[in-house]
Amino acid sequence: MKIHSHTPAGDASIGERRVPGLDAAWSLRPCQPHDRTAIQDLLRRAKLPHDGLEAFFNSTFVLAQAGTDIIGSVGIEVYGRYGLVRSLAVAPEWQGMAIGRALLQDRLAWAKSRGLIAVFLLTLESDYFARFDFKRVARDSVPPEVRRSAEFSSICPETATVMALPMNYSDEDLRNGVRAKYAAIASEVKDRSTNEGNKTRASCCQPSSCGASENPITSGLYSDDELADVPDDAALASLGCGNPTALAALQPGDVVLDLGSGGGIDVILSARRVAPGGKAYGLDMTDEMLDIARQNQKQAGITNAEFLKGHIEDIPLADGAVDVVISNCVINLSTDKRKTLSEALRVLKPGGRFAVSDIVSTGPVPESVRRDAELWAGCLAGSLEEGEYRRLLQEVGFEEIDIKPTRIYDAANFCGGDANADTKESGKTNSITGLFMGAFVEARKPNR
Repeated sequence: MKIHSHTPAGDASIGERRVPGLDAAWSLRPCQPHDRTAIQDLLRRAKLPHDGLEAFFNSTFVLAQAGTDIIGSVGIEVYGRYGLVRSLAVAPEWQGMAIGRALLQDRLAWAKSRGLIAVFLLTLESDYFARFDFKRVARDSVPPEVRRSAEFSSICPETATVMALPMNYSDEDLRNGVRAKYAAIASEVKDRSTNEGNKTRASCCQPSSCGASENPITSGLYSDDELADVPDDAALASLGCGNPTALAALQPGDVVLDLGSGGGIDVILSARRVAPGGKAYGLDMTDEMLDIARQNQKQAGITNAEFLKGHIEDIPLADGAVDVVISNCVINLSTDKRKTLSEALRVLKPGGRFAVSDIVSTGPVPESVRRDAELWAGCLAGSLEEGEYRRLLQEVGFEEIDIKPTRIYDAANFCGGDANADTKESGKTNSITGLFMGAFVEARKPNR
């Protein structure tokens, strides 16, 4: 039996559903407030504690139900970026039918969909959870916010085994995380554009866990004249780390492509620079951003621009279609950068220019940062090391490669100089200090 990670039962929009592959008439569904008594009765029968559930089970518990009977339960309490499994129970008469497996797999998929870093549990049956790749860990290695939970501090005995499961994210998980984050940013931009008192620009490079109110990565990138020449929503949705339209020295008649065009600010500015006779394309994978960009194009009165839906690893343009490829803090988000750079080369005309702003790392990025979906969507974890960037550009066929630093960042840039307790205790701040810079990356396609 397979529980699909993209349809966790705990999502209220899913509702009750039958689990395929079984003859028994049972299903998984989200917990509801009226289930409290039935869950407590189930846990008593399983000799499991039920204290402290009220604060969590309405939103993070999933149940197995047969007819009108609750026959299984499990929940994940959430503490910042970490989860704590509790109350995995199956009624005795229903054991042996993989119901516990279905419940646990559903909650682990739910945890991954929320971007949790790791999930912990306390158990007297470690062999069972080892089947799901949970590993024994020392109690003092558990993050402090989890150790302060009632489960750790008072409910479970000291003899219970502590186990942990890191949430490993695939390339598709990371891409979905990026898409979801930018869709959310687009929605926030729409809301903020109607609020005259809160017109703060969005940022791809500000992890939400850091809590910085002002982002020095995206601030001051465009001149007042440039910002005056674009719609407010284009400025609000400006998610970059540079100003490639200015640095690329675009000329009238150029055809330019912006990889990951977001709300369209660089496409609009480019379209103005290449007129008359030129054209600007914007490519983005997020429908919500494309909607904003097209509205901004219309509001700006730009007729020599076109926004395309697609992935930067598979550009929907013909070979040799453009003179210049630009991008603003997006290539670092690609999970296949070699393919992205190869595609950029393909769509350039002979002698065409690659001129992008990007986050570049000054040294190796720790694996703990690289596989963190939130930091990936925040421009950090996916950044190429400077030497690797040069090597990849050369290997796919570019020449005249140059990487110029534009801004050097430290932890204060990402955490406002005062990271919150979760960030400090996780070591995330220390792992990014001095590791990243904004850079202007240039290269040219051979003229042959």
